[in-house]
Amino acid sequence: MKILLIDDNATLVQMYQRILTTGERQIEIETDSSKAIGTIKSVRPDVILLDLMMEPVSGWEVLDLIRSDEEIADLPVLILTGKMMTAEEAVRYGMKIDGFVMKPLERTMLVAVVDEVWEIICECEERYKKALAAGLSEEKAKSCQQMIRKRRMLTYLKELLNRQEKMVNLRPDEKSNLSGSIEELRQMIATELMDLAQEEMSCP
Repeated sequence: MKILLIDDNATLVQMYQRILTTGERQIEIETDSSKAIGTIKSVRPDVILLDLMMEPVSGWEVLDLIRSDEEIADLPVLILTGKMMTAEEAVRYGMKIDGFVMKPLERTMLVAVVDEVWEIICECEERYKKALAAGLSEEKAKSCQQMIRKRRMLTYLKELLNRQEKMVNLRPDEKSNLSGSIEELRQMIATELMDLAQEEMSCP
C-alpha cells in the first residue's frame, strides 16, 4: 500500500512516516499544500492522509481539488485534524472523505485507521470484480464498488450527529446556532441512506 501524507508540519509528518512505514506500506510526503495535486498525480497513492490546517491552501481546498479532478477523484482520503468536524463541515464535505482522524494520534490508532481503510479498499475491489462477473457494465460496477466506502462514511456521520446533539443538550445557549446545521445533517444522512439502499438492490 502506498500512502501520501500531506501536512505542512514537517515534524509531525516525519513521525507519522516512522509509525506507518512497514514492509507492506510505502510512505510518501508532501509538506507544501500548493503542490499537493501535482504530487498526488505523480505518486499515485492508494490512500491520502490530508491535514486540514495548512497554508497557503487548506486541507478542505485540497480535498475539493481532488474530488473535482477526474484523474484522481476516486482516491480514498483520510482527514487528519486537531478539531472535531462541525455539522456544517459534515454537510459540505462528509461524503467526500473516507475517514476523519483526530490529532494528537496514538500510534495504534493511526495504524488501525489506515489498515481499516485498506481493508475497505480491498473489499470494494472484490465487489467491483463480482459486479463485472455478474455482467454489469463497468460504470455500474464502479458504482457498486463505491457503495461500501459511502456506507462507512454515513456511519461515521451518524456518530458525529449524535455527538453534536449531545453538545447542544449540554449547551442550551448555543442551541439556536447549531440546531439548523444539525437538522440539515440529519436530512442529508437520511437521504443518502435511502438512495444507497435503493442503489445496492441492483448490486451483487
